[in-house]
Amino acid sequence: MIDEILQSINTLLAQDSDDDAEKAALLGNSDNPELQQLNGKLNTRDILVIAAVTARSPLAQKQLPELIKMSQPTATRAVQRLVRQGLLVRSRIPNNAKEWQLTPTPLGTEVAAAKQALDRQLHAKAEVIASHYSPEELARFNQFIGEIINLRAN
Repeated sequence: MIDEILQSINTLLAQDSDDDAEKAALLGNSDNPELQQLNGKLNTRDILVIAAVTARSPLAQKQLPELIKMSQPTATRAVQRLVRQGLLVRSRIPNNAKEWQLTPTPLGTEVAAAKQALDRQLHAKAEVIASHYSPEELARFNQFIGEIINLRAN
């Protein structure tokens, strides 16, 4: 059974690409051609970064790695890429010449709003699936997944 579970996890992870169906739904269904052009250019991490910045704008850049659960170098590369794509603005924190803050551009805000709408849809579908399981079963499953994640981290 462990092999089947790990295969399912790998299948789920393999669905995460720049041009997967989720991102096509997120970006491709927009009326905004600028947003549509981002389809295939953003990965899940990029979208999570945009959503985190939008929810907490302005966000001190040093807070981002903890929010998204990624290393500081990975967060920095994501920010640089998103600034180049016109989704985030990186500026100095007022009265602090050493630290940077992040704010979304209008296009970045639109990406974050599209992500929120898609998250609501996925949540509703997941609620239906979860209704077949007891709260205890779901808690155990969540614990199991957490333990698997920790295996990969160690």
